Amino acid sequence: MSVDRSGACRSGLAAVLVLMLAACGGGGGGGGSGGDGRDNSAKSCAEQFNPEAAATTPADCQAGKYRLAQCDELGFRSPGNVSEPSACTKGGTDGGVTSTSYQVAVGNYTVNYWVLKPASGGKKGLYVGLHWRTGNGATMANQMRFAELAKARDITVVLPDSPYNALPIPGLTISDWDFAGDEDVLAAVITDAKAKTGVKGPLVMSGASSGVAGAVRFYCSAQGGQLSGLLLVAAGSLTESTAAACIGTAKAATSPVPVVLVRGAEDSSSEDVATTYARFSAINGCSGGKTLALNEQVDIQYSVTCTSGDGVALVTVKNSGHNWPGMDRPIPSNPIPGAGSGVGFNLFGQVSMDFDATIQGYDLVRYLD
Repeated sequence: MSVDRSGACRSGLAAVLVLMLAACGGGGGGGGSGGDGRDNSAKSCAEQFNPEAAATTPADCQAGKYRLAQCDELGFRSPGNVSEPSACTKGGTDGGVTSTSYQVAVGNYTVNYWVLKPASGGKKGLYVGLHWRTGNGATMANQMRFAELAKARDITVVLPDSPYNALPIPGLTISDWDFAGDEDVLAAVITDAKAKTGVKGPLVMSGASSGVAGAVRFYCSAQGGQLSGLLLVAAGSLTESTAAACIGTAKAATSPVPVVLVRGAEDSSSEDVATTYARFSAINGCSGGKTLALNEQVDIQYSVTCTSGDGVALVTVKNSGHNWPGMDRPIPSNPIPGAGSGVGFNLFGQVSMDFDATIQGYDLVRYLD
């Protein structure tokens, strides 16, 4: 697929620097049986976050219930990239997660990726996270609490660095997952990670900001048939990528999968996420639908009545912006004056601590399967 870069990449260095800042904000079965033909025999939110349990026992299903201990060194989180995950995510004082760096050659690219593996083995699934423009996998590991996800759900997390420079100016690297050929790169990473970890699936892929476009490109490709779910956070309108066009078609290249979109209501790039949600609903043959008010800040619209057997969900976080909700601590680490210790701010709005796109988001994908 060709890349439409009429937006950020053509608007000059100033716009790119704004996007660099903006993108630094900011994871089977289900609960309750129903008439949808799925085996959703009772699960609590502690086992797996799901809307049915949240409607029955809302206090047990809030984001704070998913926070596991992290070590103090993660208290300050620079919006700049780090070269490797914190020692905390390597099984240090919190015990139980190792991080290993690998490389795989793909055509003209050499791709670096990190694997986070819990002491329990991480055999229950493979999770691939795609970073925002200018990000990298090690920074995602720290900012978005993927070590917690690995431990909580006994899965193996794979965090690749995009090898593509969206603005090839000497001395300036703008790593981005929205590029033609990303599906081949990601397929090679996944094959290599499966061989090295021994974990075959189910395979869930997430994207943050422009990482969403990369995830959707993969979903729309022939290789996308190996996916078991998509988690698209700060999805925007996908206007930067022809990946948006594939959602608008029947997406015949691969079979439907459960899809969760998470958006901040104050994100200036999120105006078309509801349309994207409707397109995924049509692809999956979903009808009806319910809306859950998880708390005062978070609404979850979802449908599990789908001819494909794969549901869809749209999580709307009010008063929130272009970020990954539920990070362990906000970026920047200092709170807004007078707003309390649980509130942080990035360029596009408040960082939500009332939804956890890491563990709750992953659970919601698995619930919809």
